[in-house]
Amino acid sequence: MRFFTKTVFTLMIALLAFQVNAQKRYLDPVFDDVQVSGLDFAGTNFTVLGWIFAAAGGQQGNTIRQPLAFQTYMPEGDTADDRPLVIYLHTGNFFPFPQNGSCGGTIADSTNVEIATRLAKMGYVVASADYRLGWLPTHPEELVRRFSLINGAYRGVQDVNTFIRYFKRSVEEGGNPFGIDPNKIVVWGQGTGGYLSLASAYLNEYNEIVNTSDPSKFILPTPAGPVPMVLEPYNGNIDGTNDPTFVDATYNALSQLPLGDTLSVPNHVGYDSEFQLAVNMGGALGDSTWVSEGEVPLVSFHTVSDVFAPYNTNVLLVPTATGPQPVVEVSGSYDVQRTVSRLGLNDIFDELTPAQDPIGSARGEDFSGLMSFTGTPNNTSAPWEWTDVNNPALIATDCNADGNVGRTYIDSIIGFYAPRGCVALNLDCFSTSTTDLELDGSYLTIAPNPAQSFITISSDKSEIIGYEIYSVDGRVVSAKQGLATDAVTVQRADMPSGIYFVKARFEEGVSTQRIVFD
Repeated sequence: MRFFTKTVFTLMIALLAFQVNAQKRYLDPVFDDVQVSGLDFAGTNFTVLGWIFAAAGGQQGNTIRQPLAFQTYMPEGDTADDRPLVIYLHTGNFFPFPQNGSCGGTIADSTNVEIATRLAKMGYVVASADYRLGWLPTHPEELVRRFSLINGAYRGVQDVNTFIRYFKRSVEEGGNPFGIDPNKIVVWGQGTGGYLSLASAYLNEYNEIVNTSDPSKFILPTPAGPVPMVLEPYNGNIDGTNDPTFVDATYNALSQLPLGDTLSVPNHVGYDSEFQLAVNMGGALGDSTWVSEGEVPLVSFHTVSDVFAPYNTNVLLVPTATGPQPVVEVSGSYDVQRTVSRLGLNDIFDELTPAQDPIGSARGEDFSGLMSFTGTPNNTSAPWEWTDVNNPALIATDCNADGNVGRTYIDSIIGFYAPRGCVALNLDCFSTSTTDLELDGSYLTIAPNPAQSFITISSDKSEIIGYEIYSVDGRVVSAKQGLATDAVTVQRADMPSGIYFVKARFEEGVSTQRIVFD
């Protein structure tokens, strides 16, 4: 297994190539402002949270109807009506904040807002979506934890499918108010949302729940015989388009829900729940056998040392007051990507050239849809997350409050995703242009190098039309455009000692060199 096989220099060259090439929709932030809506609703469905909280207080609870809320992010001033849609699913341990004991778990989480804003500036429409929560993570019996989790995941997949159908219906019956192409939809999940984006992509038939690598995985042993943990007539179909009428006293006794409580209602019947690309940040799949030929491509981001969502295939652990407790074996990003690759679902990513996919090409991952992270700050499993320091209610004692760290990881995430989104959604991002070409090193001369007080950028092949100088963390520390010269001198000014990267721009393309200020 290998995670990083290129030098820091190669990775920085790739990052700079991504950042400085001519601005292109869906690859770069071509819009300055984003229009963020208030809450809207894609339908309603029944949640078990009311029953859980009532039961915790020693009372009789029932399922209650919950609106399926979302908030949209759209590029300000954009007139396109065929934009790709990203349905973004937040993290939160399948339990509401702050009862989940996590650092977040709402559509207002910092990471949600940051990624949704960036995607909207690139030309996407983003729906930051809420979904039904509720399971029994602290129950003392592992089988009950597993039962409640697969049911919670099943409800979440129904909700994702409902959102997809809502937006497709808005195009056909509502005059396309969001300006989207209903055949270019991404489901992007973070943390717990990553579990849902994976399940929505690959759990497409009810029978897959019981036909897993372990036949007993999602089966309840009862005195009357084995019973599947999810029953379609009781829970509704996986799309959430039928009205379950099955009432069974035995199954209600297992679920502990009152007899006759409804678990699913149909929404937007008559539209399909298909989408074109799944993105997973730190989630896992209930079973890798759910992945089948002909299903959607997958982009995955995962911290290798993640304790609670395994990188490979291992037992999912849930944090409790008495320590991590086992729930069920799941497959993380590495093993799911292995299966996806074997079935050819990500073959389209293999066609990306180094010029089109500089960050992916530089990292040298085992699979073309995978970006892994090691050595994260404090060994965190979600280095892209942070809490809002201006809202103390959102800060737990062990939460990262440094947005700069989170944004640095998001830089890499967006840079890796962008070309894959382009090819998976057929967005025509890579039209031939000389400004996109990475020229050979003979175009560019920089002296002195190492330098102390200044450098001179020159070329004897073509006129320099602009330059940018980047620090090793990707910040622009000096830049000038609109030139037409064969040489330009740049003063060091207040640049600290260290390594920098100079990106010079020519009519024929761009060229990059590493420099050192002593």
